[in-house]
Amino acid sequence: MDFSKLTTSDKVIAGSGIALLIFSFLPWFTYGGVTGRNGWDFFVTGLIPVLLGLVLVAYVALTRFSESTKLPDLPVPYGLAVLAVAGLAAVLILLRLIIGYKVGAFGFSVHLHRGYGLYLSFLAALGLVGGGFMKYQEEGGKAGAGPSTGTGPQTPF
Repeated sequence: MDFSKLTTSDKVIAGSGIALLIFSFLPWFTYGGVTGRNGWDFFVTGLIPVLLGLVLVAYVALTRFSESTKLPDLPVPYGLAVLAVAGLAAVLILLRLIIGYKVGAFGFSVHLHRGYGLYLSFLAALGLVGGGFMKYQEEGGKAGAGPSTGTGPQTPF
């Protein structure tokens, strides 16, 4: 593998995706110093964002290290698709951060405290968004429009 093929956005996306995977195993919610739940205990707001991060890591690996793989054409540029997937992962983890978690039965419930793993996972998801935005900018920063001429609208003044 020739890592010199990676652009800065590729490095940010790959690093953030791998970090998100690692941080998903750390405690997301605790109570009294005891580990309660990690990212794998939440399907939509835990497992799905991690899988989206791994999809982005696979995208970087396929586009940079595979000579024979041809990705299918999308109705939007790949940079925009990467940004959208990264944004979805970040929003889902942000929802888990906002909602919190409580356990209970028979009318008694305990709110668990947010653990450091949740905060680190959110930072990794923000890294995915940053890398996705950089990838979007590398590919022209246009959402399905034709090539940019670089001249804006002309004003009569």
